[in-house]
Parts: sequence; structure tokens; C-alpha cells
Amino acid sequence: MSSRSYDIAVIGAGVIGAAIAAQLSRYAVRVVWFEAAHDVAEGASKANSAIACTGFDMAPGSLESDLILQTNPQWENICRALDVPLRRIGALSLAFDDGDSDSLRNLLNQAREAGIEAELIAGDALRREARTAAPSAIEALHVPREGIIDPIRLTVGLAKLAVLNGVELRCSTPVTGFRHHPSGAISHVVTPTGATAVGAVVNAAGVNADLITDAAVAEPFTMWPRKGQFLLLDRAVGHLVPKIMCTAPTPHTRGIYAVPTTNRTVLVGPTAVDGDDRGDKTTDGDTLDAVWARAERLLPEGVERRHVTKTFSGLRPASDRTYRIEVSAKVPNLVHAAGIRSTGVSAAPGVASYVADLIGAEVMELPVKSSVRESIPVIPRLAEIDTDVAATAFTARPGAAPDEHPIVVCACEHVTAAEIAAECRGPVPATSLDGVRKRTRATAGRCQGAYCSVGVSFILSAATGDQPGEVRHGEPGSHWETPVR
Repeated sequence: MSSRSYDIAVIGAGVIGAAIAAQLSRYAVRVVWFEAAHDVAEGASKANSAIACTGFDMAPGSLESDLILQTNPQWENICRALDVPLRRIGALSLAFDDGDSDSLRNLLNQAREAGIEAELIAGDALRREARTAAPSAIEALHVPREGIIDPIRLTVGLAKLAVLNGVELRCSTPVTGFRHHPSGAISHVVTPTGATAVGAVVNAAGVNADLITDAAVAEPFTMWPRKGQFLLLDRAVGHLVPKIMCTAPTPHTRGIYAVPTTNRTVLVGPTAVDGDDRGDKTTDGDTLDAVWARAERLLPEGVERRHVTKTFSGLRPASDRTYRIEVSAKVPNLVHAAGIRSTGVSAAPGVASYVADLIGAEVMELPVKSSVRESIPVIPRLAEIDTDVAATAFTARPGAAPDEHPIVVCACEHVTAAEIAAECRGPVPATSLDGVRKRTRATAGRCQGAYCSVGVSFILSAATGDQPGEVRHGEPGSHWETPVR
């Protein structure tokens, strides 16, 4: 049994759990944070559409809509504090026939009701905004404040802020059960390493949130994985897609998207297929063929399937009720933050504030700390610095260690050894090749690590103490080894 007790335990280190941990770190309470995986952002937070949405396509008055509307004006300040890329490039929801146009008029009325800037455009105005993309579109709803964001850097940034403000993060530590007081309140969180005394628990376990509520003997609810498959297009054609492009929604689907990323590539997808295997992140050719066929009308001529550099899938947490953010009716010190579906990134800061308010009002007092960090240290990133600035910022220092040198390790993504080393030794350090990729994009470019994995593994080995050939690719047991020739 852990000798130390905590006021609050947070379960789950996706973007919702990270936002909650960062928010709670502002209060004078002891917070422990459990994550089953070896790193933060291992679930839906690393495999989503990377949109910071305004909420224009949400029904006004829902909790989901309210939290997105609350969050959206804050993004510039949040991303500046957390060193997260954000660009408000706007979105075009496109009509290709009269039925689509009717859907756009409903969206326009919905956006105006929520106070979101939006307009219907056609003809020359549409072609100015879309350029050569979606050449057969006849009309579009233009939402200029829709944004793109790096959801992984956001999750990692929130996690860093939480840890720097005193939250204790325990990765590779799945929650397996709970102990209770006679009153029914949770007294301890049980993991394979023992039991930890806590005063309250926040269930932010994503697709596994129902397993947590069952283990806590709280109200039952059902979660299941909703798989979304994506194709990633090379940045060589990224400039041809100027805005978030999507088909008009139907009663059955929000449609297919072509989303420019903050890294100048383009995401195409996703699908939305419910399943029952919470670990199935496979892709299949037939589905990807169907996604591409549907996406082609969003893309300009010249963008072809050969420009795809990667395919992947993510599992969104579907549920029998969305946005279940409440204190348990059966366990008085358990707070659910569950069923937060595809808009989790867009609502995360709002969800975190809402959860903190719930805890303060119904569970325990949350005294504000006298002093907290408001931002994280900025790591210079060659790919994000102007050439003239880079010439000075990345000049080699006499006597610098090899992993502190500005030498470029990942040519595709312009990532230096110094940047990789900094992320291997930071407050939430990368401990695997995948962890480095998530923080720096090294190994994530056009060659998918074919040329830079060796260099990355050597820098990672210096931080972890593992031999380069024993460096983990991701979860324990997934070793990357240099091939023998």
C-alpha cells in the first residue's frame, strides 16, 4: 500500500485527463494521475482529425456545445502557454447538389443561433476560398474561425504543465479496482503496484470509462470503440488544400474531411464504424479505398493516391450517452468525465473547468494555490523557426554533447538532436520511439523513420539507459532493433 495519500486521483491521460490534471494543478490539493499505457496521448488523442472547432455544427444548448463555445475563444492563449501550433484557417462545408444545400442552410441557422461567424458562399467567392479544391462544389458554408491544432502536442503540453505544478503522473499503471469506505465513497485506488489512498476520483478513462465505473461499483453505462480510419497526404500537396474541407452532414454521418495539419500535411477521413475490440487499431484496404473515393471530390486535381504517406486508425469513445460529466449518483466522491466523443480536443479545457467546478461544489473544497506556473518551457524547433532566426538559434555551442547539437536527425521533419534530447529529459519525457515521434515528429515524415530511426534510438538510449537496439518502439515489449546485414 502506498505510504502517501492524495486528495484527488485522475484516471486516464488522454487530452481530457490531461486537461483535468492541468486544471486541478492550480489548486492546493495533492493529485495523482494514473495511465495504463506507457505514455500520455496513447488513445484517441493521437489519432483524430486535429480540429479546434467552433461548434458551428453542434446543436446549441447542449453541454457539448456550451463547453466548445466556452473553450474556443481561449485557444490562442492556451496554445501560446503550452507551445502548441494553432492556425485558424477556416472551414468549408461543401454542397454538391440541392440536397446538400438544404443541409447547409440548416447549419447556417444553427451557427448564427450560437453566435458563430458563418456565411454561405458560391461562385467566385467559393473559388477564392477553396482555390482549386472541390472543383465540383456548387456552394459552401464558410466558417472562418475554425482552427487546426496539434492534438498530441496539446495533450503533452497539458501533461507537462500538470507535472510542473506538482501532479504525480504514473504511466504504465492501470487501475484495477477500488476500496471503499463504509459510506460507499472510494478510499483507495488499486493498481498492480498497490493501493493508494485518495479523497476523490475523476474517471477520464476514455473508451474504458465503463470499466472504471464498474470497478467502482457505481452506475453502469456502456462504452465501445468507434473506429475511424485515416489517410495522411504528403506535405508536397498540402498547400493545395487551403482550408478544412468537408462534405455536408447527413442524418447518418458528419461526412468525410480533408484537413490541413499544422505540419502542412493533409488528413483524409475518418470513417465511423462501431466495434467491440478496444484494442483493434488495424486498417483495411477496402475501407481506405472507400474513404479515398468519397474524399476525391474534396481534393483538387493533381492530388493522387500516390501522395499518401501513411494510413492509420483511431478509436473514439462512443457511449450510450455523450458528455457524461457529473458526480456519480452512487459513489459520492467519483466524478465521471466520460462519453466525450470526437469533439474531445475542441472541448477539453472547458471540460476541465467544468469538472473542477463540480468537485469544488459537490465533493471537496479546492483552495487556489498562491503561485502556479502558467506555461511550459519552450523547446526551439527548427521546423517552426524562420531561416534567419534558425541560423543563430541552432549554431553549435563549443563543448556541446552530441545529443545537444543542432545537427538534423530527421531530415523529413527537420528535427534536431537537441530537440529530441530535450523531449527525452523533460517533465513528461519520451521513453520510446513513438514517444519521440509524438513530441517532435521525428520518424513521422515521408520516409516513416527509414532514415532517422537509428539516430533517434541512440539519443533515446542515452536518456533511458537502454542499449540502442533495445529501445522500445511503444509499449513495453515492442523493441526496435537494428537489422543484421
